[in-house]
Amino acid sequence: MEQRKSRNKITMAIISMLMCLCVITSATFALFTDSDNVSVKVLAATVDIDVTLNPDSLKVYSLGEEQTVTNAQGEKTFANNGVARFNDEGNLELERITPGDKATFSISVKNNSNVFAKYRIIWNVQGELMGQLKASADGAQIVSAKSSWNDWDVSQGTEKTIELSVELPTDASDDYQGKNAEISFAVEVIQANATQLFDEWDGTEDVSWYTANPDAASFTLESAEAFAGFASLVGTTEQFEGKTITLDIDVDLNGMPFAPIGSTGERDNRNRLVTESFKGTFDGQGHTIENFTQSGWDYGYEWGQYGSLGLFSSLESATIKNVTVSNVSVEIEGGDVGGITGSAEGVCVFENVTVEDSSFGTYNNGIGGVIGWSGAGEYTFKNVTIADDVVLGGLWGSFDSSIGGVVGQGEIGATYNFEDVDIACRLDAYNDVTASYQYYLYRMTGMIIGRLEATTTIDGRNYPDMSQYNITCQDVTVTYGDWMNYHYCYGFNGSRYTRVEAGFAYGGLDITADDHATKCTDHLLCLPFDGLFGGDQYGVNPIREYAGVTVNYPASYTPDND
Repeated sequence: MEQRKSRNKITMAIISMLMCLCVITSATFALFTDSDNVSVKVLAATVDIDVTLNPDSLKVYSLGEEQTVTNAQGEKTFANNGVARFNDEGNLELERITPGDKATFSISVKNNSNVFAKYRIIWNVQGELMGQLKASADGAQIVSAKSSWNDWDVSQGTEKTIELSVELPTDASDDYQGKNAEISFAVEVIQANATQLFDEWDGTEDVSWYTANPDAASFTLESAEAFAGFASLVGTTEQFEGKTITLDIDVDLNGMPFAPIGSTGERDNRNRLVTESFKGTFDGQGHTIENFTQSGWDYGYEWGQYGSLGLFSSLESATIKNVTVSNVSVEIEGGDVGGITGSAEGVCVFENVTVEDSSFGTYNNGIGGVIGWSGAGEYTFKNVTIADDVVLGGLWGSFDSSIGGVVGQGEIGATYNFEDVDIACRLDAYNDVTASYQYYLYRMTGMIIGRLEATTTIDGRNYPDMSQYNITCQDVTVTYGDWMNYHYCYGFNGSRYTRVEAGFAYGGLDITADDHATKCTDHLLCLPFDGLFGGDQYGVNPIREYAGVTVNYPASYTPDND
């Protein structure tokens, strides 16, 4: 895997707001030659910002209407007697709020930097409402506890006002009645040609955070070495059932091979990597885990030696939240692969999770943006993003690959709840051998779930049997790229299904024309991919539409009525 370019770490200012602290950093240093004794003096660039809370800007709304009443303590009140206030630390407190309540306020950020800079907003929620609140910065929703990077003018003294909002959506469940929350925001600023600083892994492990008090209910990981130690502990000592792991830093695994969380480092008598399931709660607090590789061949997972790869090897009744996985490459010849976990069972929750800039491939079995294979359990996906720079696909010679934007393969009887899910990844199901010999297999993929085993016949056509699963979708968006016009073509003369593409081998038609669609029009029929849920049979038809799902097609899309 191509590693990311080295980051420029001239300087960085992180303003952790409670709510108006200022950090100023600069450096002066000298470089000396040993040939002419010329002194070269260099002044490092400065990233410097001031952040100020505007307490008078606090406004509250109930079901879209501004509420202007204050109580005896001067607190803003919602229509149903809830309150919003800033505490002594400058954090926003919301108490007794009900669905449809929203608080807005602003902060002023002054840029004193002398280089181009960029910033983003980070928010952190403490309290029982943590899983339900939504926040936005200048009208854009803050995803995975962080907004995206925004460019900033270089001129000194440039000041901007950022409008922030926090709301409890109208569709909040009864489980959140009577719950409170405390919210803090931060502004993170870096020079324009850098990304946020990561704690880079040196290959060692630290478990001292655990051994100091192994009976604790929660643990905080403050270094890449501690994160690596956690990965090995899951496989050897502790599955953290009923416990919480909190990540306090961004982790750069430095392009190294990183065995999935839950691996022992030991091998069984078939040379496979021994793994255990994580059973607790992993809270990334909006941090990113990036830049690692996994190879099933390194772990003994060759044909017939099945295993599971991903950030986690496997989950059992676990919760994964507030984390981004980025710049990852995972391949396995025999087994399941997922952006978050290779396999999952029981009751699992994935909330505020993003997978980006990564590729996942298998020779067989399941590949999913979140889960490769899922058992007949219950799975909730809330505020999940599978970005358009993620590629999920079969490897050379692949067959029976189950490729899904969120879940690769699901078992009969499973329950899947999708809410606020954005899927834009590429499903690369048309690798050479699959495309040449088994056209039907690309029907066993889907932008939401790749392969549902149960099938049914409707009007003489074969479809996944959705009645055998409990699947609900709310505010799910699926966006296809131009890649969705797959190069599968059916020969009018009765020949087998073949792939038409320049430079193609393995028995397909080597067409050198730039426009393969023209060749299909003249000689064959081009069959595009357009499935949300795939099935498990030869010639199975995908489910193309589903309640609660919005589908965006590229301009080049032509429906397949086959």
